[in-house]
Amino acid sequence: MGNVCIGCAQKQSSTGSSVTPFVSSPHRGFFRKILAKTRIDAESLAQTCPPPVGGEMPVGECTILPDRPALRLHSRLLCKYEVLAVVGKGSFSQVLRVQHRISRKFFAVKLVSTEIGGIDNELSILSRVSHPNVIRLEEVFKSSSKLFIVMEMASGGELYDRIVSKGRYSELEAKQALVMLLNGLLYLHSIRITHRDLKPENLLYSDTRPDARLLITDFGLAHQATMPGEKMTETCGTPEYISPELLLRVPYTDKVDMWAVGVIAYILMSGIMPFDDDCRSRLYTHIITANYVYFPQFWSGSELAKEFVDCLLEIDSQLRLSAVDALKHEWITGEKHRTAVPLRHSRPASEYNAMQRTKSTRSIRSVTRSDHGHRVDPHEVDQFATQMRTATKNYGVF
Repeated sequence: MGNVCIGCAQKQSSTGSSVTPFVSSPHRGFFRKILAKTRIDAESLAQTCPPPVGGEMPVGECTILPDRPALRLHSRLLCKYEVLAVVGKGSFSQVLRVQHRISRKFFAVKLVSTEIGGIDNELSILSRVSHPNVIRLEEVFKSSSKLFIVMEMASGGELYDRIVSKGRYSELEAKQALVMLLNGLLYLHSIRITHRDLKPENLLYSDTRPDARLLITDFGLAHQATMPGEKMTETCGTPEYISPELLLRVPYTDKVDMWAVGVIAYILMSGIMPFDDDCRSRLYTHIITANYVYFPQFWSGSELAKEFVDCLLEIDSQLRLSAVDALKHEWITGEKHRTAVPLRHSRPASEYNAMQRTKSTRSIRSVTRSDHGHRVDPHEVDQFATQMRTATKNYGVF
């Protein structure tokens, strides 16, 4: 037939030429198969990119997204997931929203440098946890310089953002959030994991519904004990949420998480911080003496809710509620029974009726974001603890 194009063949056929039109060629079926648009079968595609044995990812396989030349992504990640958007960016990480190519489920991918300290510990913890109120790890891809951590997609945003949007939670809303938080903590503590950095920024909602699941995230400072009753000594956390025993450099237990729950509970029902001061030494002094008040113009909770918070913001860690005891508290259960924990009575709210909002009672909006990502300075805490011991030799509470 020679090298005759389709257009020429059709034109010559219309003028009566003896050239056989292309469409009438005896090889028509062959060329149709060659030129036909191929439909990609998802199952077949998956077989071309099988997951490696043992879950380990080859080092050095990464691809550059055409529309984001600076964002290098792992080739196996791209084979399995479609990247939809960059949904978060921090100093040391990025978060992508992706969709599984076969199941069509959405996930979050956290990109972090392999040089980030504590990442191996965080992945070790995430790989062994499984609870509805704890973020779920799906899988991990690794290149020569980055880790691509595929996790459950929490599209409802941070607890922090909801508090800022609402101003404060109603008592019922606060109770619902705290029950989910306490259930997650009860599970973590039962397998000897202490989070050590609980705060509204590290609590995410699974979706945007009002009754969405609350998820504990960010295990970068978490500790995994190897034996029951093991105590910790490392100074870590976020200044406004750390417990008195940590500030006084006393070996501590998972009760540091329960102190943070008390701070979060106070924030939920007031929209302000219980402990807040620009001067760190004054801030820490407020914490170790549990110097906080319930301002009537901000507080949405009942007297029983105050009692619940007081049982968590207890400076003696041995008297502080555990996760299991907190879930049994009358305010949570609604049942009439008294806890064995002696209560520290707060000053009457009437004494604060005339108090105006001051610098030490700023909204959560003005304080947590200013320290977002900021970690407590161990040297600063050591100096503070030394000063406190010198000034108060017979402190005795701890």
